[in-house]
Amino acid sequence: MNRLITTAAAFACSLSTVTIAQNSAPTLSIGDKAPEIKVAKFYNGTPVNQFAPGKAYVMEFWATWCGPCIAQIPHLAKLQKTYADAGITVMSTAVWQREKTQEDQEKAVGDFVKSKDGAMAYTIAIDDNGWMAEHWMKAAGQNGIPAAFLVGKTGIIEWIGHPATIDSVMTQYVAGEWDAQKAKEEMAKEQERERQFMEVMMPIRQAMMSNDRDAVLAAFKTADEKMPNDTTIMGMQFEYLITDTTTCDQGYAIGRKMMEKNWDNPNLLNSIAWTVADDPDVAHRDLDFAMKAANRGVELTESKDASILDTLARIYWEQGVQAKAKAIAWQEKAVAASEVGPMKDSLEATLAGYTESD
Repeated sequence: MNRLITTAAAFACSLSTVTIAQNSAPTLSIGDKAPEIKVAKFYNGTPVNQFAPGKAYVMEFWATWCGPCIAQIPHLAKLQKTYADAGITVMSTAVWQREKTQEDQEKAVGDFVKSKDGAMAYTIAIDDNGWMAEHWMKAAGQNGIPAAFLVGKTGIIEWIGHPATIDSVMTQYVAGEWDAQKAKEEMAKEQERERQFMEVMMPIRQAMMSNDRDAVLAAFKTADEKMPNDTTIMGMQFEYLITDTTTCDQGYAIGRKMMEKNWDNPNLLNSIAWTVADDPDVAHRDLDFAMKAANRGVELTESKDASILDTLARIYWEQGVQAKAKAIAWQEKAVAASEVGPMKDSLEATLAGYTESD
């Protein structure tokens, strides 16, 4: 099956986001007073027009066209249910909708919420002509969705990040153990890393666009010197080097280093394995390497992650007719582990292809 995000993005982190644009230096951060709320319409949940003293809020931002945002819906609903008694409201505001007019945007969001048939069990709103995107997202330097802010009981921003990583934050905040100053310092370090990353990526992208392989390798070398052992850069090198027979060995050497460094990260291990097994540009498929990564991913997820099971099945399939039975068996497990929807349909189609093949 085709992955919804690129391997390089998965190397960056195990979270999925959709990048919109690069923002200027942030003017809003952890420790600052939260901006006002100005939305055009509420669709679900308790409307929030201002922050009430003594109550906390998870302010999340999304869009109907954003796959990673949609994937967070069950998590946000669970978050609201878990912390409702603690006086915490989850409010999700649609931003950066692609419809041309505000009216069309409001209809699109309304239709989407209705189609979820109650699954979005938290407060849902839509931006008012870009006001929230400007004063929250852009001001905080958040250039991708989904993104979330934790606004504390005093109206101060306690945390900013991907909603998938907020659980431990909420646990600490409710227990009175959250260290906002430490979170602010860590966020500043991450923003600096992102700035450095964009700086070293520019010559790499330019070299790739010109199809100058020597220039690409030189750009990677410079990136390594400026950001040694950066997982994203290592992942991109790995993916690039294994597409040429003259650099395959170098690529797999980097891959083995990545595997060792990220031995407990199932999503990254899965990305490595899938690239080797499925990328049509790979010059040499080291299936033993891919198998090691995929098996570890299956182990870490206790055979419950459909995408990783799918990867393992594909590796067996690439081994040839002698491993066909194992490929089918693991693909059946992948189908069983998936929920009803597009992903399950894709997994079932792959299974049919395996079983029907001569």
